[in-house]
Amino acid sequence: MAPKPIAVEQERASKRRNQVLEAAARCFRLYGFHGSSMAQLAKEAGMSVGHIYHYFENKEAIIDAIVQKDLDEWLASIQHLLNSSNIFEDMLAQLDDPIRDWLDPDYAALQIEILAEAARNAKVVAIVRASHDKIRDTVGELLRKGSSRPLTQTEIDSKFDLIGALCDGLMVRAIHSGTLDRDNLLALLRPTIRFILEY
Repeated sequence: MAPKPIAVEQERASKRRNQVLEAAARCFRLYGFHGSSMAQLAKEAGMSVGHIYHYFENKEAIIDAIVQKDLDEWLASIQHLLNSSNIFEDMLAQLDDPIRDWLDPDYAALQIEILAEAARNAKVVAIVRASHDKIRDTVGELLRKGSSRPLTQTEIDSKFDLIGALCDGLMVRAIHSGTLDRDNLLALLRPTIRFILEY
């Protein structure tokens, strides 16, 4: 029997990896990082534990892949802003998708679980901080390019941290409350972020 083409094997491996990541995300949300055994992940993914180890060395490697996947998707979604003629307006117009994610209790629960693990696990905190630094660098470039005046690094960092606090806070609220009104929150959030961007 002839071997399968490399592209076919790579696509199959990618699907398997995503299958594991989706299963891990569900388990981490339901049982937490430490409460999710590799056996549970395997059962949720519909494959053997050995098969999971073929793709991921351990649970930290799975978190690394989840964080990297989120980062890649986020970077791809904002790449066009770097060449925008009106960066801040385009940033504000693009808030719908992030708001949807931040207010999704499942998405929020997974992100908070990863942050909780980062607070006690040196490997996970390194993963989270590396992603955070890439986001900070990209947002910093957008702030610098979009501002009508020169910004100091301290100003850029403060704007980034304040907007980040709003995002993180919304994810916490998504878990606390089941009655968040997305449209009203978005109507309030746009002028709030505009003030931070233009201040």
